[in-house]
Amino acid sequence: MLQINVEKNKRGFTLIELLVVIAIIAILIALLLPAVQQAREAARRSTCKNNLKQVAIALHNYHDTHRTFPIGAAINGGCTGYSGSHMFSWGVHILPFIDQANLYNNLNFSGSTVFVPHNFSSSTCLTAVQPYLCPSNPQPNVVVNTAGTFAGALPDGMGRTDLGGVADSINWKCSTAGVRPTTRGNGVLYGISSVKFRDITDGTSNTLLVGEITGSRSPSGLNGNSYTGYDVFDTSNGINSIDTVPGGGTFAFRPQGFSSYHVGGCHFVLCDGAVRFISENIDQGTLSGISTRAGGEVVGEF
Repeated sequence: MLQINVEKNKRGFTLIELLVVIAIIAILIALLLPAVQQAREAARRSTCKNNLKQVAIALHNYHDTHRTFPIGAAINGGCTGYSGSHMFSWGVHILPFIDQANLYNNLNFSGSTVFVPHNFSSSTCLTAVQPYLCPSNPQPNVVVNTAGTFAGALPDGMGRTDLGGVADSINWKCSTAGVRPTTRGNGVLYGISSVKFRDITDGTSNTLLVGEITGSRSPSGLNGNSYTGYDVFDTSNGINSIDTVPGGGTFAFRPQGFSSYHVGGCHFVLCDGAVRFISENIDQGTLSGISTRAGGEVVGEF
């Protein structure tokens, strides 16, 4: 019997073919990664906006209860002296309205200072509050004070914040040399403020209430601001200015201004409760106009 052996040709990928496939996969990954990062940032930005909406509702509920917006920040000596106890900022006073009543009830408002309260404990008192934090900020959720002495010696573990009250369109401090929040701010949340809706004659939809701020490790050793203390700022240097980390600066407790890790601007709460993302390219005159509560400015679209 005649037997015919037929050899089957067995071929694999050549080295060149493998390299081509690898190159194609690398190109696809390079194209996909930015899209994934953009999707993640869009999700973080949406979460941040929702956080600010919670804060807006809390501020409105506070006003409904107390017939005024909370105090911005202050020392009970005002701008005339440097004696007296520091007073808790607006971020502390609205804690019961963002489901943080237990945290609020742990505080002793009689005889305690804001920076080093007598009953301070990083596990039970003045801890991080989620609505005050932006998920795009890579910093720790608590204040890290490696220098040990800064801004009243903020202790490690005090809750950090990515939000600040809009105190003024010019300068939130009592003076260029001083560090106390002005008691004559033309915004809504300033030193010893007690602003009511009726005082916002520029219109609640045209007046800023709260905006985003950023912090980063700096020579001072402080990685950010706390919602407990002088948590108010002004808009005199614009958004993402050179005084901010996104603007190329390093974190400074005073001054700072409004900024965020979102590209191109930051979120603000307006007095009507709306949350808007405002571009860093906004006209400075318009930004100043929407920072005042009763300036009588005529502002266009922003």
